[in-house]
Amino acid sequence: MDTGRRTKPNVVEAYTVVVLGHQQAYLLLQRAPTKRLWPNRWTGVGGRVESDEFRDLEKAALRELVEETGITSQDVTQFSLRRVLLHARPQSPLTLLLYYTGTLQERSLPVCTEGTLAWVRAEELPQLAVIGSTRPVLPLLIADYERDPNGYEAIRLGIANFQGDGEVASVAWLETG
Repeated sequence: MDTGRRTKPNVVEAYTVVVLGHQQAYLLLQRAPTKRLWPNRWTGVGGRVESDEFRDLEKAALRELVEETGITSQDVTQFSLRRVLLHARPQSPLTLLLYYTGTLQERSLPVCTEGTLAWVRAEELPQLAVIGSTRPVLPLLIADYERDPNGYEAIRLGIANFQGDGEVASVAWLETG
């Protein structure tokens, strides 16, 4: 029976995005051209939080980091959840994007199973074709890291609003105290 109401998502998915810093440069991923979703677009390293990982989201982020780059928790200090972006695209699950930062002890460029890794400076971000949901978050994430490398600040929650074409129109960040 059609009640004329919009269908709301009834599934929740979560994904991690890790951006590591080292001496004012940030390790980012350019997704492979063969990827079905967002080929050649830039983002951090990460992936899906599996259903049995919701009790330890940091562990899920570190698992993805190891799987995609070989970088382990012993290679990273100051690992911290900084921002969470909530969004519900039309006909899609309710999605949480969990943005982590950390400091990589040694600047390296490991082989990545998802594309090509590169060290990028903050001023280079505007020239990169960043994935739409990460584009408004990445400069803020880097500013958070530069202001507070230890990650003591409160986690910031944002809610993404979308245009009709599915691109992010804006993000409303909730004030935390």
